[in-house]
Amino acid sequence: MQPTTTPEIDLQPSLLDKALNHFQAWAIENHQNLVSRTFLPIISLVEGIIANNPAYLDAKRQGLGLTFCCAGQIVLGDFKSLETALTSPQARDWRLGTSILSSSHGPGVDKGGRNVFLITLSDADAGGGNHDFFRQCVDDYFFNEGMFIRQHDQVAQRLVNQLATDYVDRINNNALEEFFKNDQRDWKGFLVRYLHYIILGINPDDQETISILTNLHYTKKGTFYYLAGSSILEKLNIWGFSQIPELVEQVATIYENSPVLANFQENDPKYNKMTRRELAKLMVSLMSIAGLQGPLHLGRTAMGYQSLPAYKGRQTSAIDVKSYWDKLDLDNRPSIQLFLLECARLFLPVSASHRVATEPFTVTVAGKTRTFPTGTKILIPMLLGMLNEDFWGATTYEFNAQRENLCPFHMGFNSVGDRHAGRICPGKDLALEMLTDVIITVGKARRAYLSQVVNA
Repeated sequence: MQPTTTPEIDLQPSLLDKALNHFQAWAIENHQNLVSRTFLPIISLVEGIIANNPAYLDAKRQGLGLTFCCAGQIVLGDFKSLETALTSPQARDWRLGTSILSSSHGPGVDKGGRNVFLITLSDADAGGGNHDFFRQCVDDYFFNEGMFIRQHDQVAQRLVNQLATDYVDRINNNALEEFFKNDQRDWKGFLVRYLHYIILGINPDDQETISILTNLHYTKKGTFYYLAGSSILEKLNIWGFSQIPELVEQVATIYENSPVLANFQENDPKYNKMTRRELAKLMVSLMSIAGLQGPLHLGRTAMGYQSLPAYKGRQTSAIDVKSYWDKLDLDNRPSIQLFLLECARLFLPVSASHRVATEPFTVTVAGKTRTFPTGTKILIPMLLGMLNEDFWGATTYEFNAQRENLCPFHMGFNSVGDRHAGRICPGKDLALEMLTDVIITVGKARRAYLSQVVNA
């Protein structure tokens, strides 16, 4: 169903929101102050975790305006600023959107070597050195013609067909929730097998290898290894986290020996002499943080398992995405991709990125014009760009896969449509193509089963 009325929205921020905003604005402006150095890191860590809830950032924007503070960063949330940030070179720090990354667990530095963690490396035109080299290495070896060929071969199609069979089996046994939660088969099992086959050429029927990959990326929640505070999880062995460092090395070895790296050339100046091990460790982080999380999230949304966020004063969470899936023309691939983009617009798998100011800048925050120094961390909340009513209009919080400019101005892949400055998600085309195949194949199986039940 599509909500038809919108309740009146209370735009007043809470006292806590106002206090946090004022203190952070002052603390960032006066970053050398002892009080700032004491409390700002704590706020950055705690609020950074809370702000991963997309409704939190949107509520902040509603109450505080387009420019405010969150998780120790300045938020410049107007559409034009976001568009400029995503299409310009970026200086970076140890951040993943609002979250703080572990500077000791990044690939490369975790073994005393050079940092190869792309998320943390600045672009060459923003004062960096290695990002452009290492990113080119990733693109050339993994996201190439061979990947495209594998995505359209019989192995890939078999995996998609098996996913549809699993889906119907779960419906038939009243266990559809298990389809999205089980990490050994179904949706998660498919993603591990499919993506590792398409990107790295790893045999999806090699159960021993698949078990190791699944254990790190899903069962043991390996994504958390790269976040600040993960050392505590490791020491206390929460979720079996003491095994993660060894698992990371195991998976890196699997990647290192994967078919796509069989002809890897060491010490190539084109990639600033990136080693095979460095590239493998980098890919472990990329797969764990993005490759196996973004599609997991968007697929759950598009297939109706998880509701859209309960944005403050809106009825977005009442939208039945599954009903839109059921009405799609499953032979029209472009319309399916627009459906996926609209799902992502309302519930971005990655809600924010960040950059670091390379020069002082002046903006009005917390009711005062302030000048922030070079090195200030600036949030790039793509989420707020996708929910900007000045750009998307009165139907912003409604579901409309045919809305104007959805494709050319979509910010869900760390870009503006296809415009970027070298940091667009390398797996954008792969993910959209895969999810389109899933929506078609699983959708047809779903309709056939439901039709059979109705006519029985």
